[in-house]
Amino acid sequence: MTLSEYAQLKQYIIFSVGSNERHSEIISSMKEFFRDSINSVRKFEQINNINQLLKILEIRDVLSEDNVECLKNIAMKLPNSRDVLQKIADYEKEHVPREYANYYAAKPQDLKKKGSDDSYISTSPLSNMSKRKKQRIFDTITQEIGSFWRDLARNLQVREWVIDDIDFQNQTLHVKATKLLEVYDSKADPQRWFFILCEALEKSRRKDLVRSIQDIMAMNI
Repeated sequence: MTLSEYAQLKQYIIFSVGSNERHSEIISSMKEFFRDSINSVRKFEQINNINQLLKILEIRDVLSEDNVECLKNIAMKLPNSRDVLQKIADYEKEHVPREYANYYAAKPQDLKKKGSDDSYISTSPLSNMSKRKKQRIFDTITQEIGSFWRDLARNLQVREWVIDDIDFQNQTLHVKATKLLEVYDSKADPQRWFFILCEALEKSRRKDLVRSIQDIMAMNI
């Protein structure tokens, strides 16, 4: 199961805001803009990054697969607003509202287009990510993945003999997970590695880690 186009669009927004040096200023501005929608002093004060803001907007039904209008307000605060607004426009053009979607009638040409032209990740800000942020993401996984490291390895398409070698050569789960991510990072697509990693963690039944690394991605570090 791959990330939906809606999930990819949200992550693109998270990346764009999180990688901006004015991250804190943007969050403060957007919190004020959506104060009435947040409708809770406690929730308002707890929001510290864009990922948390998007989650509360979804809970309040201001943001959904069928309504991404609020993302345009966020995009307008970004230096690359034109690019981000284009992503949103592309999503709105291609998106079929859930009540009208026919998941059993996908046209072959649509499937081909989806596989060959993933516009939501082809221009992601991953290439501008700081080494510190990427290391924080990897450290979080290696510290928390535990015995699930083998599941993660298989879902990252690491060969079985490589997994066995990592298991044999290393003693602790933390070191095994570290070696696994080193193998993955050495071969991963620099524009897609984070999306693929999130998908693999979800398949490994570790959605908690997906949320954790998404929060890190939204940080201005």
